[in-house]
Amino acid sequence: MLAGLIAVVIGWAGPNVLIYSVQQAGHLSDAAAMSWLWGHAVITGIVGIYLSLRTRMPILSTWSTPGIALLVTALPGMPFAEAVGAFLVSAALVFLLGTFAPLTRAVQAIPTHLAAALNAAILLPFAFKAVQAFGTQPLLVGLMVVTYFLGRQFAPRWAVALVLLVGVAASALLGAWHPAPVPLAPTVPQVVAPAFSVRAMLNLALPLTLLAFTGQFVPGFGVLKANGYEPAPGPILRACGVASAAAALVGCHNLTLGALLANIVSGPEAHPDAARRYTAAIWAGIFNILFGLFAGTFLHLMGILPAEALAALAGLALLAATGGSLQAAFTPGQSASGRGAAQPGSLAAAVIIAVTLSGVSFFGIGAAFWGILAGLAVHGLEGVRRAG
Repeated sequence: MLAGLIAVVIGWAGPNVLIYSVQQAGHLSDAAAMSWLWGHAVITGIVGIYLSLRTRMPILSTWSTPGIALLVTALPGMPFAEAVGAFLVSAALVFLLGTFAPLTRAVQAIPTHLAAALNAAILLPFAFKAVQAFGTQPLLVGLMVVTYFLGRQFAPRWAVALVLLVGVAASALLGAWHPAPVPLAPTVPQVVAPAFSVRAMLNLALPLTLLAFTGQFVPGFGVLKANGYEPAPGPILRACGVASAAAALVGCHNLTLGALLANIVSGPEAHPDAARRYTAAIWAGIFNILFGLFAGTFLHLMGILPAEALAALAGLALLAATGGSLQAAFTPGQSASGRGAAQPGSLAAAVIIAVTLSGVSFFGIGAAFWGILAGLAVHGLEGVRRAG
């Protein structure tokens, strides 16, 4: 339950606030922006609960963060009805990806240690930001760090929850938070009639689909694989495609497989028994639905805590997953095939981490995709050398 709550809190404190940037860039009304957020939270909550119960794995659903970053620059000047039409077409394309077996097999074929390297590269910036937050607010963040490591020693399952409580209390005592009136009112979704245009298909539908697959689904499956879970990709892609179509009608873009936050519900701190961690994802879905029903209220609540406390909370909540992924990426395996674990002297994992952390982007495709592609290329070359 606590892991699910922390995942949702971090999501609302981080990626979800991007809705403000899109609203300003696209000149959307407050009602349209909150409906977008409602569609994301409520429908991802539902699909995450469904997939977790079906697979008995911790499947976390979220919106496409690279997609919403794209929309900050691509949405201005486009009628919102046409954007919604593009969201619907992108949802249909994601569904079709889930029915194309070669693509799903390609995802499953990624070696475990390379998936772990990609996961580590995705997580490391959160640790960096926590350290940077310490430089800005040393007392506040220092108290949270001490709480985390003491909690790890004496009550590991409660460590992150204690960090959250200490962060709230310390922010208040140090005068670092920003108290403000928070309206308590349910958010009402706004149904949007879609319109279709060639411009929207080329500028939004195709890039959104590509970003959803390369920026969310590929690293998302990598996160699960790094934590010991290998669900069949097809049903997840199809479920997210259907969920995206429903979300589009209330003005929300692609709903995908979670990547960053999935570590919180799939790592060892979610539950000591890997077979029970799916319950953390179910709780995350429940909290997401609750937050979504009161999207405006909870978005205001996230603004009360200082940015440094939120950065520390995220970095500490993901620290165990970061360390585990780094260890899995570079620990030599015992199997002769080398499919599941690293080989001594291999540079494939290091290449993935370097390229992914570089933030490089080509053709609108993010660094995570190029990182795994570069790592697979090096892994293949090393395999040829070993075979020779």
